[in-house]
This record gives sequence, C-alpha cells and structure tokens, in this order.
Amino acid sequence: MIKSKLGDLYLNYIPSNQRLERIWKLAQVDFKKRYYNDKFGMLWAIVNPMSQMLIYYIVFTKFFNRNQENFILFLFGGIIIWMAFTEASNRGSHLLKQKKYLVENIQFDWMDLYYSHILSVLLGFLFNLLAFGVLSIFYKNTGGPYWYLFPIVMLTWAMVSLSCGILLGIVRSIIDDAIHVWNILTKLGFWASGIFFETAFILENYRWAAFANPFVGIIGNTRACLLANNEFFFDLFFWDLGYAVILYLISVSLFYRYSKTIVEKL
Repeated sequence: MIKSKLGDLYLNYIPSNQRLERIWKLAQVDFKKRYYNDKFGMLWAIVNPMSQMLIYYIVFTKFFNRNQENFILFLFGGIIIWMAFTEASNRGSHLLKQKKYLVENIQFDWMDLYYSHILSVLLGFLFNLLAFGVLSIFYKNTGGPYWYLFPIVMLTWAMVSLSCGILLGIVRSIIDDAIHVWNILTKLGFWASGIFFETAFILENYRWAAFANPFVGIIGNTRACLLANNEFFFDLFFWDLGYAVILYLISVSLFYRYSKTIVEKL
C-alpha cells in the first residue's frame, strides 16, 4: 500500500497504456511538484539564474573591464543552459530511488521516468528562455541568423543531459559518493564550457577542450541562434550531435541491462 499522497497522485493521474501521454503526465506532475508547491517557486526559477548573471556581469564588467556587445545576454544564455544541465543530471542521478513507489506499483518502461524528467526540466528552461526574450527586447537584440537550428542544439543538450543522469544513476547505485565527484566536475565545467568566453577563443587556444566538452559547442551555438553577431560553429554542431547520440545509446543500453539490479538495491 502506498502511504504517500504524492504516490497516490501519480498512480491516479498517470495512464498505464498510452506511453507518450504517460510521459507527458509524469512531466506535468514533476513540474508542478517542483514549482507550484512553493509560493514563489516559479519566480525563483527565473530569479536564480538572473541573479547569477547579474553578479558575474558586475564582476566581469566592473572589475575585469569586459566590454562586449550585449554581454549580459551573452552570460545569461550560457548560464541558463548550464543550470538546466546540472539540474537534469543531478536529479536524474537519484530518479529511480525518488520514484520507487511508481516502479513497484505500475508496470511500465522505467525509461519513461527519465524521458518525463528531461521534459520537466525543459519546461522550466522555457520560462528562463522567455526571460531571455524579454531582455532581448530591452537590449534590442534581433536574434541570430541560425535560429532555426536551435531545436537541434536543444535536442543535443537533452540527450547529453539525459545520458549523464542515467549514467550517474547507475554509478550511484554502486558508489553513492560518486555524486560528490560529479559536483566537483560540474563546478569545473561551469568555468570550462565557454560561459564567460567566446567559443572561437577556446577553439583557437584549446581546440581539444572544445571537442572533449560538448557544452563548449552547445553554449556557443545557442548564442549563435539567439544573439545577433555570433558565429555558428558547424564543426562543433555535428560533432556534439554525434557525441550526444553515442552517449545516449550507451547510457540506455546500460540502463536496460542493469536497471533491475539498481532497483533491487534501492
């Protein structure tokens, strides 16, 4: 018997047959749980990245004399992409444990939990993207000429974020302290993914890093889609997409192989 009211909500709300509908309903419930349970949940979802953007903007412009056109939008675009990735990977690392009552009481493909999870994070990201659009109007940003490639850039982001969450979940079932190592790596990645620097600078000086870290290309090409006068990097675009597909296939294969073992250890 499920005692949790949240568990009852899931079981009553989630259809058991229509897979796409189930994924969407799971994402809806997760989204509401994250943002509507708190009085200012949705507001803080936007305030958090904007406050970070303002802090770094002040530091780089006032103390390091960074003078760049639309630098505040340059920062905001990178920060919201990275924050969405860290949220998706960190929450994905304990998703099965968090949703154990679903796994035990409904017969369905457990991978649907991860698909709904990434969709839920994307819904939150859309609100930050809306805030970016408002700022763009204020700063008279007309957008980039490659705006039509933005959905593919986001698909790349989604596959990398989803895959990292799945792989972290597998590793944490063996070594729970692995999340601390991951937290260190994401802090390092925050500074090494081109959030504060032009992608062209990283390609020219640390080309190996641009191809080793897919977020250099994802963040750089996001800016090319959303900001005027930003170069689109087609070599990184295709490389990152291939990287994401391979990582996704590996993570899904490992998940189906070890998911039952992971659940037994929860």
